[in-house]
Amino acid sequence: MPAAPRPEKELARLSALIELDILDTSSEVEFDALVKAASLVCNAPISLISLVDAERQWFKANVGLPGTTETPRELAFCAYAIHDDDIFEVEDASKDPRFIDNPLVTSNPDIRFYAGAPLTLQNGARVGTLCVIDTEPRKLNEHQRATLQWLGKAAAKALEGRRALLAERQIVKQISEVANQLSQSEARFRIFSEASPCGIFATDANGSCTYTNRRWQEIYGLSLEE
Repeated sequence: MPAAPRPEKELARLSALIELDILDTSSEVEFDALVKAASLVCNAPISLISLVDAERQWFKANVGLPGTTETPRELAFCAYAIHDDDIFEVEDASKDPRFIDNPLVTSNPDIRFYAGAPLTLQNGARVGTLCVIDTEPRKLNEHQRATLQWLGKAAAKALEGRRALLAERQIVKQISEVANQLSQSEARFRIFSEASPCGIFATDANGSCTYTNRRWQEIYGLSLEE
Protein backbone atom coordinates (compact mmCIF):
# COMPACT_ATOMS: atom_id res chain seq x y z
CA MET A 1 0.00 0.00 0.00
CA PRO A 2 1.66 3.24 -1.11
CA ALA A 3 1.53 6.07 1.43
CA ALA A 4 0.75 9.56 0.18
CA PRO A 5 3.84 11.65 -0.57
CA ARG A 6 4.58 14.54 1.75
CA PRO A 7 3.59 18.00 0.47
CA GLU A 8 6.40 20.18 -0.84
CA LYS A 9 6.12 22.67 2.04
CA GLU A 10 5.46 20.09 4.75
CA LEU A 11 7.38 21.83 7.56
CA ALA A 12 5.52 25.11 7.00
CA ARG A 13 2.22 23.20 6.80
CA LEU A 14 2.88 21.41 10.10
CA SER A 15 3.93 24.69 11.71
CA ALA A 16 0.62 26.27 10.63
CA LEU A 17 -1.26 23.30 12.06
CA ILE A 18 0.53 23.54 15.41
CA GLU A 19 -0.13 27.29 15.59
CA LEU A 20 -3.86 26.59 15.46
CA ASP A 21 -3.50 25.04 18.95
CA ILE A 22 -6.37 22.64 18.25
CA LEU A 23 -4.90 19.14 18.18
CA ASP A 24 -6.32 16.83 20.88
CA THR A 25 -8.93 19.36 22.00
CA SER A 26 -12.52 18.49 22.87
CA SER A 27 -15.41 18.62 20.41
CA GLU A 28 -16.86 22.04 19.59
CA VAL A 29 -20.33 22.74 18.27
CA GLU A 30 -19.31 24.77 15.19
CA PHE A 31 -17.14 21.95 13.86
CA ASP A 32 -19.68 19.27 14.75
CA ALA A 33 -22.32 21.23 12.82
CA LEU A 34 -20.15 21.34 9.70
CA VAL A 35 -19.62 17.57 9.53
CA LYS A 36 -23.31 16.95 10.17
CA ALA A 37 -24.20 19.31 7.32
CA ALA A 38 -21.71 17.58 5.01
CA SER A 39 -23.11 14.17 5.92
CA LEU A 40 -26.67 15.29 5.16
CA VAL A 41 -25.90 17.11 1.91
CA CYS A 42 -23.71 14.33 0.54
CA ASN A 43 -25.96 11.55 1.92
CA ALA A 44 -22.88 9.95 3.49
CA PRO A 45 -22.92 7.91 6.72
CA ILE A 46 -19.46 9.17 7.73
CA SER A 47 -18.14 12.73 7.78
CA LEU A 48 -14.99 14.04 9.44
CA ILE A 49 -12.90 17.12 10.00
CA SER A 50 -9.48 15.52 9.77
CA LEU A 51 -6.26 17.35 10.62
CA VAL A 52 -3.15 15.75 9.13
CA ASP A 53 -0.35 15.78 11.70
CA ALA A 54 3.20 14.53 11.16
CA GLU A 55 2.40 10.85 11.77
CA ARG A 56 -1.39 10.70 12.14
CA GLN A 57 -4.68 12.16 11.07
CA TRP A 58 -6.68 13.42 14.02
CA PHE A 59 -10.44 14.04 13.94
CA LYS A 60 -11.69 17.32 15.34
CA ALA A 61 -15.28 16.43 14.43
CA ASN A 62 -16.72 13.00 13.70
CA VAL A 63 -20.01 11.66 12.39
CA GLY A 64 -20.28 7.90 11.83
CA LEU A 65 -17.06 6.66 13.50
CA PRO A 66 -17.89 6.79 17.23
CA GLY A 67 -14.93 6.23 19.49
CA THR A 68 -12.34 6.81 16.75
CA THR A 69 -10.20 9.90 17.25
CA GLU A 70 -7.29 9.27 14.88
CA THR A 71 -5.63 6.86 12.44
CA PRO A 72 -2.03 6.52 11.21
CA ARG A 73 -1.14 9.01 8.51
CA GLU A 74 0.03 6.29 6.13
CA LEU A 75 -3.56 4.96 6.00
CA ALA A 76 -5.17 8.39 5.55
CA PHE A 77 -7.05 9.25 2.38
CA CYS A 78 -6.84 12.83 3.64
CA ALA A 79 -3.05 12.72 3.25
CA TYR A 80 -3.71 12.70 -0.50
CA ALA A 81 -6.42 15.36 -0.34
CA ILE A 82 -4.10 18.02 1.15
CA HIS A 83 -2.05 18.13 -2.06
CA ASP A 84 -4.62 20.16 -4.00
CA ASP A 85 -7.24 22.87 -3.51
CA ASP A 86 -9.94 20.88 -5.35
CA ILE A 87 -12.11 18.07 -4.01
CA PHE A 88 -10.20 14.77 -3.82
CA GLU A 89 -12.64 12.00 -4.72
CA VAL A 90 -12.28 8.22 -4.80
CA GLU A 91 -15.33 6.50 -6.28
CA ASP A 92 -14.36 2.90 -5.38
CA ALA A 93 -11.34 2.44 -3.12
CA SER A 94 -11.44 -1.35 -3.59
CA LYS A 95 -10.43 -0.81 -7.23
CA ASP A 96 -8.00 2.06 -6.70
CA PRO A 97 -4.34 0.89 -6.62
CA ARG A 98 -3.55 3.52 -3.98
CA PHE A 99 -6.07 2.08 -1.53
CA ILE A 100 -6.93 -1.46 -2.64
CA ASP A 101 -5.00 -3.07 0.24
CA ASN A 102 -5.54 -0.27 2.78
CA PRO A 103 -6.76 -1.78 6.09
CA LEU A 104 -9.48 0.89 6.21
CA VAL A 105 -10.75 -0.56 2.93
CA THR A 106 -10.20 -4.28 3.49
CA SER A 107 -11.68 -4.17 7.01
CA ASN A 108 -13.69 -1.88 9.26
CA PRO A 109 -14.92 0.74 8.34
CA ASP A 110 -14.85 -0.82 4.82
CA ILE A 111 -14.33 2.43 2.93
CA ARG A 112 -15.36 2.43 -0.70
CA PHE A 113 -16.21 6.04 -1.44
CA TYR A 114 -14.25 9.07 -0.20
CA ALA A 115 -14.45 12.78 -1.00
CA GLY A 116 -12.40 15.38 0.85
CA ALA A 117 -12.31 19.17 0.64
CA PRO A 118 -8.97 20.60 1.81
CA LEU A 119 -8.90 23.02 4.74
CA THR A 120 -6.78 25.81 3.31
CA LEU A 121 -5.70 28.60 5.66
CA GLN A 122 -5.11 32.21 4.58
CA ASN A 123 -1.38 31.55 4.26
CA GLY A 124 -2.08 28.71 1.82
CA ALA A 125 -1.32 25.85 4.21
CA ARG A 126 -3.64 22.86 3.80
CA VAL A 127 -3.87 21.47 7.32
CA GLY A 128 -6.52 18.81 6.77
CA THR A 129 -9.88 18.10 5.17
CA LEU A 130 -13.61 18.08 5.62
CA CYS A 131 -14.44 14.69 4.15
CA VAL A 132 -17.36 12.34 3.58
CA ILE A 133 -17.09 8.55 3.41
CA ASP A 134 -19.40 5.73 2.34
CA THR A 135 -19.24 1.95 2.37
CA GLU A 136 -20.69 1.79 -1.15
CA PRO A 137 -19.03 2.97 -4.40
CA ARG A 138 -20.53 6.24 -5.62
CA LYS A 139 -19.84 9.73 -6.91
CA LEU A 140 -20.80 13.22 -5.79
CA ASN A 141 -23.04 15.29 -8.01
CA GLU A 142 -22.12 18.88 -8.84
CA HIS A 143 -24.33 20.32 -6.11
CA GLN A 144 -22.75 18.07 -3.49
CA ARG A 145 -19.21 18.85 -4.70
CA ALA A 146 -19.84 22.59 -4.56
CA THR A 147 -21.44 22.38 -1.11
CA LEU A 148 -18.64 20.22 0.29
CA GLN A 149 -16.09 22.72 -1.06
CA TRP A 150 -17.87 25.62 0.65
CA LEU A 151 -18.22 23.69 3.89
CA GLY A 152 -14.46 23.06 3.75
CA LYS A 153 -13.85 26.79 3.37
CA ALA A 154 -16.15 27.45 6.33
CA ALA A 155 -14.22 24.91 8.43
CA ALA A 156 -10.91 26.59 7.57
CA LYS A 157 -12.35 29.98 8.57
CA ALA A 158 -13.63 28.47 11.81
CA LEU A 159 -10.16 27.14 12.59
CA GLU A 160 -8.59 30.56 12.08
CA GLY A 161 -11.38 32.31 13.94
CA ARG A 162 -10.86 29.98 16.87
CA ARG A 163 -7.14 30.75 16.87
CA ALA A 164 -7.84 34.52 16.81
CA LEU A 165 -10.25 34.18 19.74
CA LEU A 166 -7.67 32.23 21.75
CA ALA A 167 -5.07 34.90 21.00
CA GLU A 168 -7.49 37.64 22.10
CA ARG A 169 -8.23 35.81 25.34
CA GLN A 170 -4.51 35.42 25.97
CA ILE A 171 -3.96 39.15 25.48
CA VAL A 172 -6.82 39.96 27.86
CA LYS A 173 -5.33 37.57 30.41
CA GLN A 174 -1.91 39.20 30.08
CA ILE A 175 -3.40 42.69 30.46
CA SER A 176 -5.26 41.53 33.56
CA GLU A 177 -2.07 40.08 35.02
CA VAL A 178 -0.14 43.29 34.34
CA ALA A 179 -2.94 45.38 35.87
CA ASN A 180 -2.91 43.14 38.94
CA GLN A 181 0.87 43.49 39.21
CA LEU A 182 0.58 47.28 38.90
CA SER A 183 -2.13 47.33 41.55
CA GLN A 184 0.06 45.32 43.90
CA SER A 185 2.99 47.59 43.12
CA GLU A 186 0.85 50.67 43.84
CA ALA A 187 -0.27 49.16 47.14
CA ARG A 188 3.34 48.44 48.14
CA PHE A 189 4.33 52.00 47.19
CA ARG A 190 1.60 53.50 49.36
CA ILE A 191 2.57 51.33 52.36
CA PHE A 192 6.20 52.43 51.99
CA SER A 193 5.21 56.04 51.39
CA GLU A 194 2.97 56.31 54.44
CA ALA A 195 5.74 54.89 56.64
CA SER A 196 8.42 57.17 55.20
CA PRO A 197 9.84 60.13 57.21
CA CYS A 198 10.15 62.00 53.89
CA GLY A 199 7.45 64.02 52.21
CA ILE A 200 6.34 62.26 49.04
CA PHE A 201 4.02 63.50 46.32
CA ALA A 202 3.08 62.46 42.79
CA THR A 203 1.70 64.38 39.81
CA ASP A 204 0.08 63.46 36.52
CA ALA A 205 1.50 64.37 33.10
CA ASN A 206 0.02 67.89 33.39
CA GLY A 207 1.68 68.57 36.72
CA SER A 208 -1.47 68.25 38.81
CA CYS A 209 -0.89 66.66 42.18
CA THR A 210 -2.48 63.22 42.43
CA TYR A 211 -1.02 61.96 45.70
CA THR A 212 0.69 63.15 48.91
CA ASN A 213 1.71 61.12 51.92
CA ARG A 214 0.96 62.15 55.49
CA ARG A 215 4.50 63.49 56.09
CA TRP A 216 4.22 65.79 53.04
CA GLN A 217 0.91 67.12 54.40
CA GLU A 218 2.51 67.73 57.82
CA ILE A 219 5.46 69.60 56.31
CA TYR A 220 3.21 72.00 54.40
CA GLY A 221 0.37 72.11 56.91
CA LEU A 222 -2.21 71.01 54.33
CA SER A 223 -4.94 68.41 54.50
CA LEU A 224 -5.27 65.71 51.85
CA GLU A 225 -8.25 67.55 50.31
CA GLU A 226 -6.34 70.86 50.25
